[in-house]
Amino acid sequence: MSAAEAVRPAAAPRLPAGASAARTSGAPVHVLLTGCVAASVAAHGWTAVGGGHGAGWSLVMAAMAVACSFCLADLVRRPEAAEPVRMALSTAVAMAVVHVLVLPLMGDHTSGGHPAHPGGAATGPSAAESLTGGAEHSAMLALIVLELTAAGLATGLLRRRARSGAGLLR
Repeated sequence: MSAAEAVRPAAAPRLPAGASAARTSGAPVHVLLTGCVAASVAAHGWTAVGGGHGAGWSLVMAAMAVACSFCLADLVRRPEAAEPVRMALSTAVAMAVVHVLVLPLMGDHTSGGHPAHPGGAATGPSAAESLTGGAEHSAMLALIVLELTAAGLATGLLRRRARSGAGLLR
């Protein structure tokens, strides 16, 4: 054995024929989707702990955080499987719809609870709060954007896998 042969690295193990395509097809999109689901778990957990919406809503938020964590664990555990991605897609769309429907029920923050004073006195909300509905509406809109982003990423990942022929029946 020559010195050059002794220093040569060992050959990489061979993967089955379709395994490398399944793992690399959409890997960055899968990471982004997993991040969105993790952010959703964190947002629901934070709202449950410090949301200030009462005990009933805190329990609902905690249950949603637990439900989302099962989906997150499945996405992390089986990155090449299509079933967790489909589950993330359906729950993201459902949560976006629920958040949109709950938005009008959050109360009227456009008046700030104070009648407008004549003479242009600035006792009401700022212009930004009037447009967004205050901090609660802004947080809800951020959650809607997060859920729609997760749904879009899941859709893109499923399409990419369908085109490559990987992960369709798993």
